Amino acid sequence: MARPQPFTLWRSVFGELFRNLALSAAILVSVIAFAATIKPLADGRLAPLDAIKFMLLAIPPMLAYALPFAGCFASTLVYHRLSADNEFVAAASGGVSHRSLLVPAAVLGVVLFGGMVLLSEQVIPRFLGTMQTMITQDLAKILANSINRGQSVELKKILVFADRAQPVDLEPGSDATTALVLAHPAVIERDDDGNIESEGTASRATLWVFPDAGQGDSGPTTRLAMRLEDFTSKDSKTGLVTGRTLPVSITVPSTLRDDPKFLRGDELRDLRTRPERMSWIDQRRRRLANELALGRAIDDMSRALSSIGSSTLLDSAGRQLVIRASAVRAAGKNSWNIIPGPAGTVEVDLLRKDGAPSRSAGVRHLARTAILAPDTSDDRPAGELVLRLELRDVASSQLGEAGSAAEATRRERLSFSGLLGPKAQLAGLLKMGTYPLLDEAEKSRKTGGVSWESGELRRELDALDNEITAKQNERLAVAVSCLVMMLTGAVTALRFSRSLPLTVYLWSFFPALVCVITISGGQQLTRSHGWPGLLLLWGGVAVLGVYTLWTYMIVRKH
Repeated sequence: MARPQPFTLWRSVFGELFRNLALSAAILVSVIAFAATIKPLADGRLAPLDAIKFMLLAIPPMLAYALPFAGCFASTLVYHRLSADNEFVAAASGGVSHRSLLVPAAVLGVVLFGGMVLLSEQVIPRFLGTMQTMITQDLAKILANSINRGQSVELKKILVFADRAQPVDLEPGSDATTALVLAHPAVIERDDDGNIESEGTASRATLWVFPDAGQGDSGPTTRLAMRLEDFTSKDSKTGLVTGRTLPVSITVPSTLRDDPKFLRGDELRDLRTRPERMSWIDQRRRRLANELALGRAIDDMSRALSSIGSSTLLDSAGRQLVIRASAVRAAGKNSWNIIPGPAGTVEVDLLRKDGAPSRSAGVRHLARTAILAPDTSDDRPAGELVLRLELRDVASSQLGEAGSAAEATRRERLSFSGLLGPKAQLAGLLKMGTYPLLDEAEKSRKTGGVSWESGELRRELDALDNEITAKQNERLAVAVSCLVMMLTGAVTALRFSRSLPLTVYLWSFFPALVCVITISGGQQLTRSHGWPGLLLLWGGVAVLGVYTLWTYMIVRKH
C-alpha cells in the first residue's frame, strides 16, 4: 500500500517559503533599484520626481539579481527553522523522507525558473527600454548639463566645449523639438584615428534637436543640427581659415536598438537572420553595398573607355560629364587613376543641361592627371552612388556649338563632386539583406573584384553573433540558478541544522555568489571570445548544482 503524501506539511512549508521569498525579494530589489537610480540622478539626467518613476521601473529588471539570492535566503531560513525545531525529525519518524521534505523548495524553484524565463525574455527588456528612454529622451537637456558642468560634448568626430548652454524658444514652424544656444564654443574635429584635423572657436552656436529623423530596420534616429557663427578655425593642412557661419548636421542612432539587452527573446532570435536591425551592422552593410556598386560602376566605365573611348556621368544639376581616356586603373583603396588617351591628356566635357540658356555647348577640360574616388561629403544624396573627379594641370575652354575649343584657361587643380553613378545598381544592393549582400560580395571576389568591406562586415557579424549567444545563455543561466539556489539553501539548512542561521546562510551564500559571478564573467567572455566563455558561464551553475547534490547526499545518510 502506497504511503500518503504529506500535503499538509508541504502547504505549510510552501507558504513559509513564499512569504520569506516575497519579503526578501522586496527588500533586495528596493535597495538595488535605488542604487541604480543614484547615478542618473546625480548626473542631472533625472529630475527628483522622475527619479521615483525611474526607481519603480527598475524593479522588474533588478529582479534578475534579487530573486536568486532571495530564494536562497528564504529556503535557508525556513528549512533551518524547521530543522532547529526538530519538525523534520518528527516527520522522518513518521516515514517522510528528506527527498519528500524538499518538494516545496523544488516546486517554488520551478516556479521561479519559469517566472525568470518570462521576465528575462519579455518583461525586463521592455522596462530597460523605458528606463533608457527616460534618461536619453531629452538629449538637449543632457548636452546642456554636460556643458554647464565644464565637460565636453562628443558629436561623432567633433568635440564641442562652451562657456555655458541655455535653451531658447523655437522659431514658429520649426520641426525641431528643442534648441540650445552655446556661448563662446570651441570645436575640435578629429579623423577616424582620433587625431586632430582642425580646431576653432566661434562667438556663438545654435544647436537644434530633431528626434526620430529616420526610422528603419536599425530603429529610430535623432538628428542634431548646429550652426557656428563667426567661426575661425585652424586646419592642419590649409592653415588659418575664417568663415561667417559653419553648419554641422549629425545623425545619432538609437541606443535602444543597438544593444541586445533591450531586445525581447523573439527579437534576439530574429536578429540572427536580420542583423541589419543593429545600426552599426546596417552602416557596415551600406558601406559594402557602396563598395560593390562602386566596383561595378568602375568596371562599366573601364569597359566603356575600352570599347568606345568615353564614359558619361551626371553631376548634381543633371548635366552630363563626358570623360574621354584610354583606361581606368586602381591607385589604392577606393581610388582610381584615369589613364590619358593617345594625346597624353584626359578629356572631360561638361555639357550644359538641355534647355538651359548658354552661349556654348559646355566646357572642355584637358587634364594631365585625373583621379576618381567616392564622394564622402555629408551632403551627398542618400541611396545613390556619388563620385568625385579631381583633375590636375588643367586647361579649360568653352565648347562651340560645333564642338571646337576656344582659348584655354589653365589652372593647377579642378574638382567635380556629387557625380552620380548608376542609381538602380546601388538602390538594388541597398534593398538586400546582410547575408544576400555578402553572397554578392563573394561572387564579386571570385570574379576578381575587391571586397574589403565584406571582411569587416563578417567580423562585425561574428561579434554580434557572440553577443546574442552570450545574452541568450545569460538569461537562461540566471533562470536555472534560481531553481538551483532554492535547493542549495534548503539542503544546506538541513545539513547545518545545529548552527546559527547566519552561519548556515553563509554556507549557501558564497557558492551562490560564485555562481552569479561566473555567469556574468562568462557572458562577458562569450561576447569577446565566443563559445569558450560558455564553459565559464555554465560552469558556475554546474558547480553549484554539484555542491547541492553533494550536500543532499550527506544529509540523506543521516
